[in-house]
Amino acid sequence: MRDVFTDAINSPPGRLAEVVLHKLHKGHGSELSDDVRLRLDRLIDAPGKAGLLGRVRLARDVPFLFEHAPNWTTSRVVPLFDWASPDAASVWSARKYSSYIGSPKLFGLIKQPFLQMFGRSDMQAQDLEKFAEWLTTILIANHAKAAGYPLLDTEARSALRKTGGRSLSSVGHRLAVEMQGAKSEEKIKRWQTVVGPVFRGIWPLDVELQTPAATFTLVRILLAAGEAFPEAADVIIPFIQPDDPRSQSTIHSIAEADEALYQAAPSKMLDMMVAVVGDAPLGSVYALGKALSRLRTISPALGDSRKFQKLLAYASRH
Repeated sequence: MRDVFTDAINSPPGRLAEVVLHKLHKGHGSELSDDVRLRLDRLIDAPGKAGLLGRVRLARDVPFLFEHAPNWTTSRVVPLFDWASPDAASVWSARKYSSYIGSPKLFGLIKQPFLQMFGRSDMQAQDLEKFAEWLTTILIANHAKAAGYPLLDTEARSALRKTGGRSLSSVGHRLAVEMQGAKSEEKIKRWQTVVGPVFRGIWPLDVELQTPAATFTLVRILLAAGEAFPEAADVIIPFIQPDDPRSQSTIHSIAEADEALYQAAPSKMLDMMVAVVGDAPLGSVYALGKALSRLRTISPALGDSRKFQKLLAYASRH
């Protein structure tokens, strides 16, 4: 499907919108000069394809517009995001290219159509993945910095459930990045105050929504958990589904994990491997042998367990 925003930035209306935005950037004050307002109104009101392209270009930068001209943006741009607007699908698609979610106040104005988007069948998968990441980022900001975005954990979880689990890998990715960003001495606090609460709040509990697509990102969270690994493993492992046999990158990442993780909780490391491998064909899982060998070196007794021996049968001999 052709991307409307790409069309917009390469069109005369889109380039004109950029010129006007640049004028706004160089201006002062919290509202518009008469000249800039007139130009923006003409862009918004233009008929046909030209008008759509101008509105789409402005939609990407709605946080910037709201910061510099909150009254005008509230009355002229925010309504475009309502699903009653014929432009809604196009402006939301453009919105994903923005590098800034916007202020809590702006989010509050578009919150309802934003949440409704997750239940729409006409949304592109890549758009839903991006906005699922935004949901997670907002909750992280609320938990970490008391940012004040008007979004409850339960509202975010409900929105994700409507996607049928298609966007959970994006949620896992964002949480993994947050966990990776914590220094070693901050891992436990980051898990207990931010990543753990957000995961518990946002991740759907429905069995049918748990898919292998999210397995790699869930394991990434655990591999980045440091000293919080034992606690995080208890929460996350129940949601890990067996990896796709055609893609064994998850087990490879476990095999290459820091030694400290293996030493922190050997039994939980084994549980994670069991969850990832599932019922793979015997002798088919590359890198599993290396991971198990590292585990047995640290905990010889664990190597004699039935769980370990069963898992060993799945390891590739090559």
